[in-house]
Amino acid sequence: MRVVVWCVICLLSVVSCNQVNHLEPLEPEPVPSKVIAQVKQWYPNAENLVFKPLLEKLVWEVKFDEGAFKHSSLADSTKIWETYRFSAESAPPKMLAMVEKSAFKGGTFSANRDMIGTVAPDERNRLIYNLHGTDYVFNWVFVDNRVAGAAFEETLYWILYSDMGLLPQKAQAFIHADPLLKFESLELKVELDFKKYYNVLVSFDQAGVKTYANFIFSEGGDLKWFSRAFNEPQDLTGPPNYDKLPDAMQQYLDASPELAGFSSQPIAAMQWMSEYRGEKCYWIRYLNNTTFDFCDLQFDKDGNVVGKSYFIYFQ
Repeated sequence: MRVVVWCVICLLSVVSCNQVNHLEPLEPEPVPSKVIAQVKQWYPNAENLVFKPLLEKLVWEVKFDEGAFKHSSLADSTKIWETYRFSAESAPPKMLAMVEKSAFKGGTFSANRDMIGTVAPDERNRLIYNLHGTDYVFNWVFVDNRVAGAAFEETLYWILYSDMGLLPQKAQAFIHADPLLKFESLELKVELDFKKYYNVLVSFDQAGVKTYANFIFSEGGDLKWFSRAFNEPQDLTGPPNYDKLPDAMQQYLDASPELAGFSSQPIAAMQWMSEYRGEKCYWIRYLNNTTFDFCDLQFDKDGNVVGKSYFIYFQ
């Protein structure tokens, strides 16, 4: 599990600063002057600025030119969170060599971006990886002369904020309906197609132990998925708590060429149906039989995919 922990910690460190801390009134223009000023303060030679709102009146993606280079940043009225510079190189050679040895080889990389602010030989890259006709966001972290993270999924941006009031009303009502739940934080996930999901972290008391759980809501506030904390198995080596996958889920897995050579062990640690207040959803992990790369998949109650993340094994 060391690989998993490192991958999660290091990849999250890339986005951990993407947090909205200050909610302040802004002028009604499509792009407030304070946001533009933030970009110009950090990049005084920035030209051809193009803004795309990600969180209404709070967070923008901004693309701009600086000399011969093109950049992409996240910005609000108080700060620039992250900036990537588009690179002429297709991808770091060390990264390409690692992917070629993985179970996920065979795809094509494009839109390589180098994170501004890293110091050689450290590298933080974000690329588009097309595998079997599907585009993913590939994040690569190389620090202290070793790989610290290599994973890809369909999420382009993670935006963390602590105000539950920014959650759709329908989702707020769902959480407030359980007085035992305590809101902890909220993360907006922006997909490659700019579809949005809200990942809500809550806590509750379970036999005297503070326990955490996640809910995923659609942009309209519909519950799509939640973690298994509410009916956590006592024995992770025991059997899954369902006998048959929903038809839609099985069909999706059977039609996923990237999972060829992967399998999921029939134990609770690898397959589980979460249950909470009459709702249910599914989680399954597939492990490659040779390379130990793995894939986590989330499905809603009807067996429709909600999220998927692919992790490359490294030592």
